[in-house]
Amino acid sequence: MSNTLSYIIQINSNFDKVNANFDKFSNNVNAGVDRIQKKFNSVSLNAMIQNINSAADGLNSLNDPGMKLSTNMYDLQAITGVTGQKLKEIEGYARQNAKTFGGEASASAESYKLILSQLSPEIAKVPKALQSMGKEVSITSKLMGGDTVAATNVLTTAMNQYQVSLEDPIKASKEMARMNNVMAAAAKEGSAELPQIAQALEQSGLAAKTANVSFEETNAFIQVLDKNGKKGAEGGVALRNVMATLSQGRFLPKDTKAELSAAGIDINKLADNSLSLSERLKPLKGIMNDQALVTKLFGKENSNAAIAMISNTEEANRLTNAVRGTNTAYEQAGTVMLSQEEKNKRLKAKVDDFKISLFNGTNGLIGYASEIGNVARDFSNLMPILQGAGTVFSTLTSATKMQALWTGITTTATSLWSGAQMVLNAVMTANPIGLVIAAIAGLVALVYVAIKHFDQWGSAILFLMGPFGMLINVIMSVKDHWDSIVSAFNSDGIVGGLKRIGLVLLDAVMKPLQQILEVVAKVDPTGLAQKGLDKIKAFRTANDLVTDGEKAPLKAKATAEKAVIKSPKVPGASASSTPKLSAGDSKMKKSNEAVATGGTKHNYITIKIEQLNGLRADNVSGGKETAKQAGEGIADELLRVIALAGSATG
Repeated sequence: MSNTLSYIIQINSNFDKVNANFDKFSNNVNAGVDRIQKKFNSVSLNAMIQNINSAADGLNSLNDPGMKLSTNMYDLQAITGVTGQKLKEIEGYARQNAKTFGGEASASAESYKLILSQLSPEIAKVPKALQSMGKEVSITSKLMGGDTVAATNVLTTAMNQYQVSLEDPIKASKEMARMNNVMAAAAKEGSAELPQIAQALEQSGLAAKTANVSFEETNAFIQVLDKNGKKGAEGGVALRNVMATLSQGRFLPKDTKAELSAAGIDINKLADNSLSLSERLKPLKGIMNDQALVTKLFGKENSNAAIAMISNTEEANRLTNAVRGTNTAYEQAGTVMLSQEEKNKRLKAKVDDFKISLFNGTNGLIGYASEIGNVARDFSNLMPILQGAGTVFSTLTSATKMQALWTGITTTATSLWSGAQMVLNAVMTANPIGLVIAAIAGLVALVYVAIKHFDQWGSAILFLMGPFGMLINVIMSVKDHWDSIVSAFNSDGIVGGLKRIGLVLLDAVMKPLQQILEVVAKVDPTGLAQKGLDKIKAFRTANDLVTDGEKAPLKAKATAEKAVIKSPKVPGASASSTPKLSAGDSKMKKSNEAVATGGTKHNYITIKIEQLNGLRADNVSGGKETAKQAGEGIADELLRVIALAGSATG
């Protein structure tokens, strides 16, 4: 048979058709841009940002009470070593205290921490005692404008200065309550307020305790001195010095003792700790008009304070009796809590308690929602910047300008890094204070490592660092997709380039979210995280946003899996067996034999120009000139295809 090979080449597209398709494509793009613009015009960017911010604020509001309380409870656990049921009991007391007095449960827990750190961590082993002390702090805080820290300091200072025993925490809590009422009553009766009383006690409390002066009488003389101009710590120092002089007794200078004896004053009575301070001071009234003797006895610095105390012993006695055995602190706090503001605080505390229950009920997972809300807020706040980026890039009409821009960015970044490194080295070498800068260096190191592992988990780390990290994500996204941006501008003009830039900027958010969801999906029992992850992956893949760095681990995994897969064996077949041909196989054998023996075969090859070498009407720009150039390349391709076809059949 004759060996005949016929090639019928049908060209279904020509260059005129290609040019016509360019116009059609351009019109479609313009129409699409117009539609997108209308969509943007119909949506208020500010309104959208406001909605996102409102949602983030709502999530933070739900999360905040529980997160703060949880943090303080872990701190309390670290201080005391208390765990388990006792720790839960203390947390319950903190929540109840907040609902009773208003305020935050975390503030109650904070006061517990201060009590334990300033008195003894052992108190936590008796939660009931800690609750009672926390209650006293809350009561005192009502008299101090709600300042729980200051209130705690007042009470613990008084207890420490008077060396209250803590062996029995319950008994110690009752003593705190007594001292609380004494100080409140003293502030009510006198001129010194609680902060000034605490300052005075810091200077005089221990000396008064040593001199066997009661807590009530000490507060009385603090008020006396305050009224005479010796306020706060100054009054405390004056009181301490006067008591120290009286305690000298027989150890006073000889000439001083002689003059006192001449004035009819019993030296031993001045130093008698079995007497009250007022009783020890009364004999000195006879020498009040002798300024020289008073100064010689107490010294120049303390003479005025001594005269004030000596002349006001009766007032001190009155105050001592007035502050003893009262419930003044409780009564005053009760009055304060009648205000509408305080009622609102208690209502808020009850709402916050519900939020804490929600936080505990979800095992803190609501905190993740809060962080996601913050991330959304950060991105929404960057949207005006991202919109402006489109305007900036619209001025870049050539790949040359774009390349110059990127070169400038990278050069500046390198310079800044080098400069920062030089400064860091200089500081660390020059001064030990540079160790403080190590914290900053740690942050810089974190950024460096995150950039190094950008495709695996670094993008997520940067994203969670706030606007600064977000900016780095944007820069890295532009860098990774720079070639595609340049290609888009070259092939599709400004419109296509801007479209690509928009996708690249969007990927600065999509990529870190993907990395975050990859972690969350592993622990999310609802499966919502996995669904979101799948959608993000599909979007990035469809828009060619997956980088080579992300693909590399997947390719390595696939290669490793392929290496362990053995070639499959067909059951019942062997190397020596001859397979039987079916009817269809017989026809194919005859057709092949006809070709081999010279039979006639017609090969119809249909080649579409726009599909050669990836050339399509919807991705070509440049008009007729570009089409002409493309045609020359197609002619070469046709010759190659014909040669291959001839080789395959002949």
